[in-house]
Amino acid sequence: MVDSVSTALNLAFMSPLAGTRALEGVIITGGKGTRMRNITYVLPKPLLPLFSFNSDGRRYVKPFIDFILERFEALGLDPVTLVFSRNSSLIIDYLGSRGPLRLRLRLVLDAEMRGYGNAALLARSSVTGPFVLNADDNILPLEDYRAGVELFEAERPDAVLFVHRVEDPTRYGVIAPSSQGEFRGYRTYGVRGVVEKPSEPPSDLAMAAIYVMSPRIFRALEEVKALKGEGEEIELVEGLQRLIEEGGNLMALELRRRWVSVGRPEDYLEAIRLSYEAGL
Repeated sequence: MVDSVSTALNLAFMSPLAGTRALEGVIITGGKGTRMRNITYVLPKPLLPLFSFNSDGRRYVKPFIDFILERFEALGLDPVTLVFSRNSSLIIDYLGSRGPLRLRLRLVLDAEMRGYGNAALLARSSVTGPFVLNADDNILPLEDYRAGVELFEAERPDAVLFVHRVEDPTRYGVIAPSSQGEFRGYRTYGVRGVVEKPSEPPSDLAMAAIYVMSPRIFRALEEVKALKGEGEEIELVEGLQRLIEEGGNLMALELRRRWVSVGRPEDYLEAIRLSYEAGL
């Protein structure tokens, strides 16, 4: 178990990489999992089981967070900061027992639990440069992560967002696109605005809860937090919009297929099907 009053620590089971990369990683855990109740009363979303395949093609079961960590390892992200809350004790226990990681893993406590944006802001105490930010219930194919990271490294915007066209954009955070371009076979967009669950969506391009970001997002989130009432939730989208209003350059990469999620029952069912049939 992790001491609940800890604010940041390095896990003893880390295995540092021989080399380093410019980008770091951040994983946000510890949400309430409201849309996946009642299972999330006893099992947090990052530990929900999915199928994978071993080297001889046999299926086995592993928790969702392993898929995120394996992608971060493949990208060479190091160190990785995991923002956790009082709801995350089972996740920390699992990470302590799963065996060595090929990355350095740092923990930062979210004692406030004021939303995804506030949890991302807390990672500032650990992050030293550009980073990939990942919610604990979304993943992409590895090639999409690579494309986003490479776009960020090539263009150096303040953030790269991953988007996909959806039938009902009122259920998601959505971008207002400006210019359109192309990068290594992917459509790309300039982003002139972002809005969370809009009643009148500016487009059908919904955002995955995965981003490549510069540390400039932290100042924008701090400014948003200063305008909030005590205990009021802070959405990451609010920080992104603030960044745009201050002249920040945001780009979006359009995914060829929707991200995989375990955030809703119907999404989890689809993730089980995909993982059983072909792996993730």
